[in-house]
Amino acid sequence: MRGWLILSVTLLIGIVLGIGAATRGPAFVAPYLPKTVDGASARIVGQVVRKQRDGNRLLVKVDTAQGPMLAIFTQKVADLDVLLDPGDTVTLVTSGGYETFVNDPTLEGVRSTARPEPAPAPATPPGSPKT
Repeated sequence: MRGWLILSVTLLIGIVLGIGAATRGPAFVAPYLPKTVDGASARIVGQVVRKQRDGNRLLVKVDTAQGPMLAIFTQKVADLDVLLDPGDTVTLVTSGGYETFVNDPTLEGVRSTARPEPAPAPATPPGSPKT
């Protein structure tokens, strides 16, 4: 009789812990996972229309196929301000697909429209004897 009591109590505790982990577990684990791990992330390609530096954040207006998007960057603002220019094509990774306002999307790629031509290489290296 005592064995059955221990077995049934253990089973009930296991069921309660399983239900609790299934319902509350993702909320506890989500802050420790990267944003791109969840299945709802989407890549959005668009063209930078305008950018504006506002204190310690950068506002970038991106024209996408789904519509206009305002990406608000609060991390690495100085680097992104130098990197992004109007007319550039950017690829953003957002959680949840297209949204009009996006806070801190992941910048996956930047393609500049105006690339400077590299300087031609000299015919003879400097300092080499001429024949």
